[in-house]
Amino acid sequence: MPSPDPNPSTASAREDEQEPLLSRTPPPELDDHTQPTAIAWVRHKARQAAGPATTLLGVCLATACLAIGFYILYILYHLPAMLGALRGSEPRVEAVSLIDMTDDAVLFAADVEFPDWGHRAAQIPHLNSTIHHRGRMVGWLYASNLEITPQQKRLSLCEIFHIVDPEAMARLLSEAASSRRVTVDARARVSLSGFGKYLPTTSVHRELDIVLPPLPAINATIRDFVGPIADTLRGGVTAQATVKLELPALVSANVSPVLIDISYHSIVIAVAEVGPVAVYSSGVGDVPLKVNLKQIADSVHEAALADIIAKVSTGEVFELVASGAGPQSYSTAPRWLRWALYNSEFAIRSDLLKLTHDFALPVQDMVKDLVVDKLYAYWSAEDSYKPWAGISARATIDIPNYSAANATFEIESLVPNLRLMDDEDQLPFAIVDTPSIPVELKQMAPLQFVVSCDYDRLGLRVVPGRELQFTRAMRRALADRHVALGVNGSLDIAMATSIGKIHISALPVGAYFDWKFDASPAVETAANPSAEVSVSRIHVADTTRDLISLEIGVNVNNPFTYGAFISDLALMVKYSGLHIVTIGVKELSLSQGANDVTLYVDFHNYPNDPRQRMLFLEASSGKNVTVEIAGFPNCTSIQPLETSLREFVHRTTINTDPSSGPRMVTGSLPQVLREVVFRIFAMSAEATIVNPVSGADVWLQVIEAIGYYKHDIPLGMLEYDFTSDGPKGLRLPFDRAVSTPRMPIVANETSIGWDVLRRAIGGTLDVDVFTNIQMQVGNAPLNFTVMGRNAPVKVRL
Repeated sequence: MPSPDPNPSTASAREDEQEPLLSRTPPPELDDHTQPTAIAWVRHKARQAAGPATTLLGVCLATACLAIGFYILYILYHLPAMLGALRGSEPRVEAVSLIDMTDDAVLFAADVEFPDWGHRAAQIPHLNSTIHHRGRMVGWLYASNLEITPQQKRLSLCEIFHIVDPEAMARLLSEAASSRRVTVDARARVSLSGFGKYLPTTSVHRELDIVLPPLPAINATIRDFVGPIADTLRGGVTAQATVKLELPALVSANVSPVLIDISYHSIVIAVAEVGPVAVYSSGVGDVPLKVNLKQIADSVHEAALADIIAKVSTGEVFELVASGAGPQSYSTAPRWLRWALYNSEFAIRSDLLKLTHDFALPVQDMVKDLVVDKLYAYWSAEDSYKPWAGISARATIDIPNYSAANATFEIESLVPNLRLMDDEDQLPFAIVDTPSIPVELKQMAPLQFVVSCDYDRLGLRVVPGRELQFTRAMRRALADRHVALGVNGSLDIAMATSIGKIHISALPVGAYFDWKFDASPAVETAANPSAEVSVSRIHVADTTRDLISLEIGVNVNNPFTYGAFISDLALMVKYSGLHIVTIGVKELSLSQGANDVTLYVDFHNYPNDPRQRMLFLEASSGKNVTVEIAGFPNCTSIQPLETSLREFVHRTTINTDPSSGPRMVTGSLPQVLREVVFRIFAMSAEATIVNPVSGADVWLQVIEAIGYYKHDIPLGMLEYDFTSDGPKGLRLPFDRAVSTPRMPIVANETSIGWDVLRRAIGGTLDVDVFTNIQMQVGNAPLNFTVMGRNAPVKVRL
């Protein structure tokens, strides 16, 4: 039991404090018979002291309430400024810079703009903020002396975010990266003294649901590319380059190197080492990149690579998935960043990264040493819509090795399945036969290949009902010299590479060709060896005044591996608009080696047209002869070819000079003029002539000739009319030597001519002879002019 208070006045005061403050009614006097005398005295003294204490307590309470009221009014006075700051506090990040990262801190800088800030200034002396994620504290940030004014609405921050829980930090980043959305709990202690000197420090607690914007398109330029190189350390092949990035934002960063696994359909196909990343404040930076394409592990891995190749070849958009490699496999980046990347996945669309290069290689510059071992074409009237060809060829493809590549890449088998498409309705009109032997691509050295094919019979089958489209394509190619068609189909490919073998079935291919050829190429082809063509016989089948029908046997020694068969074909030849000849073949079969070919020639005779004489003169003088080769109705029984050649006109220039150098075709005509003897004392000449033409009588009627020495020194002139010896002239029987009468010559009166003749007595003299000849072949009169070059003339006394 507590002891009583020895001070009665104090005890009386404590009793009085337990009563209501507003009670002032004195208590009733105690009777001496009801209470002891000491207690009564104490109570009396307490009541006397209670009056002043109650008054003092009331004054204190009133003062406190007044102070609180004034402080509330002080807060209310500054409340508009704080509310205005809140309304204008929607920030806009103008630039971000990631300066450095460690295991427990991130140093960053940022420019934050408040575009809607009002007319009042705001100062925050101290800001201490913490970030929580899923109930765990990630880290904290302290900032001081933050000030925004109407004149300066931008904050330039350079702060350190201290990481408290690296595991929580990794989880926060991986969730933000994978889902593009994250919820964090932000807590801050903010000093409000910047709005008013005596405003308190307050706590702010807010849950933020942050939605990240989609990744923008990144422009990247690859520079300093090296590889692919066979990687003996990690296996597979490795390529490295420097990637110049152009980000569509003011972002700068310095990030340590990281390892990224690149997957396709959950199959890791490559590992990329990215960094160190150095992006400058303009959003432009350089990123060193090494990509190791992994060795093919199994059939699933092979199928994934084959699918990627198929999508790349057709331009189809596909996605790769990038995620961090195992955190224990490298240590160049902070631990929380390695774990965050490992637990994150980034979809990389093939159309998101835009790559450019600084060089382009024309295909014609890469193909070297094209060798055609065999080329044979077959087209028969019985199979008008089923032509076929056999080809065996090889070529070297030499790609400049700017990147020091040494990886292996070979095509062991390439089998095409192709269709030709009409350019108007884009429907197939012909199908290319599938070859029995595939194309091969062998690697001889880095980026140097030999491609070869050996097709024994590669046919072209017209789709039933599409004969008109096939004919139209043929006519355009032959008559208009314009190839316009599409190629559609697939390829079956088997490749051997440094990472293993890859089989691709039914790889879609599609292309459109639009080629126009020169309308008048010159035929001046140099080749070694040359095809030798000689005329074995000339037979006249029929003659009229205007037409001589000939059958010409030709021996063709074909050293090339080119050949052809065609059931029948005829073309007409025009000179200066004059239809000179029509040349045709029947059952033409031409192969390598010796061939006997019969040409069916209709010579259209124009005895009085100077163009006919000019044609013979240009051809015999070794000049370039320009002719037109044209088709005509019923020129062949192959229906689509006949339709195509109706409008075919090909203008070409033929070099007839035998001394102009090697050429693809060399030929010889039967020797008609066997010998020419010039007798000085008799001033006459006689010639020995052999007629190679059978089937019709040939009569020599008139000859006019002028001889030139060294092309321009006149020696003499000869004129002789053989009809004076007989009504039809001098008859030239088939394949028999006939000597002409001695024909008088009018010699040149200059001393130069006689001096030349005297020195040539007993020998020969090479003379150019300009000759006009009139003949009769069967029923056809012929008039033509020729120039005999370097004709050997025997000079006798």
